[in-house]
Amino acid sequence: MYKIIFTVFSILLFAFNGYSADNKSKSNVDNKKSEIEDKAPDMSFNDDYFVGLKAYDDGLYDVAESCLSNYLSHENKSEKAGFATYLLYQVYMAQNNYKAAQYTFNQLANFKDSRFNKQKMLKDQMFIEAKLNCDGAKNLLLTSPKNEYLEVYAKSSCIVDKDITSLLSKIDVSSETLYTVLERVQKDKELVFSTYDNLKPEKRTPKLMNFYGKYFYSNNMKSEFYALYKIYQDSELASFVLDDTWKSGDYKKYISSFKKEVKNDYKLDKVVYCRMIEASNKEMVNFDCDLVDKCLGTKSPDFNKTKLACYMRKEDKEKISWFIGTLTVQDTLKLCEYGKYIIGKRLYNIKFLNKFEKCPDKASMYESLLKFKDYNAVIKLGGSGSNQLDIAYMAIAYYYLGNNTQYNNYLGKLTDVDLSGMVKRTVSRGSL
Repeated sequence: MYKIIFTVFSILLFAFNGYSADNKSKSNVDNKKSEIEDKAPDMSFNDDYFVGLKAYDDGLYDVAESCLSNYLSHENKSEKAGFATYLLYQVYMAQNNYKAAQYTFNQLANFKDSRFNKQKMLKDQMFIEAKLNCDGAKNLLLTSPKNEYLEVYAKSSCIVDKDITSLLSKIDVSSETLYTVLERVQKDKELVFSTYDNLKPEKRTPKLMNFYGKYFYSNNMKSEFYALYKIYQDSELASFVLDDTWKSGDYKKYISSFKKEVKNDYKLDKVVYCRMIEASNKEMVNFDCDLVDKCLGTKSPDFNKTKLACYMRKEDKEKISWFIGTLTVQDTLKLCEYGKYIIGKRLYNIKFLNKFEKCPDKASMYESLLKFKDYNAVIKLGGSGSNQLDIAYMAIAYYYLGNNTQYNNYLGKLTDVDLSGMVKRTVSRGSL
């Protein structure tokens, strides 16, 4: 309630201040009251002007329409009347009342005001025409060919025929307008190519060049595509170069093209990165393991295996250890075969070995660790000693560490006769 009262009060105050500023009295302050009253103008419609301006600024278009219309019914020749007409046509545009907007717009021919946005007016004029009558819009464009008219016309639902496209050679169209027209006439290959052939260097915007590049490749115009690619490259066009290379079946060329064409800031379709991985595997060469993220995505079921396999191929101990450290014990259950390889190649970090604790068959892992005489690693892998195999190897590790108390403790937990015999033979012979 308070907000509404404040808004109404501010509009009235604005109207009063506007009226006072616009009609500052030059009368002597000592004039008699009766003389002032005799000369006082009718303020009612002037109030409508200032209230209308304020309402327009605040987006209260219904109020603005009512006030500005009332003002113009009393005053239609002054500078204020011109500006009120200018705002009123925009109010009608905002209300989608295009017939009223057209009528009001036409009245602006009687006024000149530096506040008028003439470029916007041209676009609005064509927009109104296209909404009301396509024939009228086309006639306006053909009789008064302008870049602003053509751009708006091409975005409308009106037909873009040869009469319209012929204007491309007659008007100095902007790159944006050309792009808008070309999107409407893509079936006309000859026309599209002719516009590119005559395109001035200063109009080769990224948006327009990207359009031509995609158009040439999708229409199998390879020579035109590669000629364009020599002077303009972006991520989408680079993906077409790689797609073309992939289709040739040359994996080595794909790898070299990928390294040459793909920039760090490019965001390409997953298939581009997956093909790079496949090509690298075919050629038995290492690839950037970050490609796995871009190919599969971290939520993919195969992500952990593929990512870890990449680090393993490079025998990157630091990255292997870091990656295993990010996994849960449940994650590593699916990577037990990888764990055997990592431990066998001595690519592990002891603090992460407990991640493989729940793997079902760890005998080969233990054997590798004992071969390396890494007894602390055996204990780390054994973890809580949840099964007889873990207990047996932990007993051996404690023996070689010289901790007889723990050796006897774990040996006493063994109920498996074969494993108990294996432990005793190992410590007596000094090896498995």
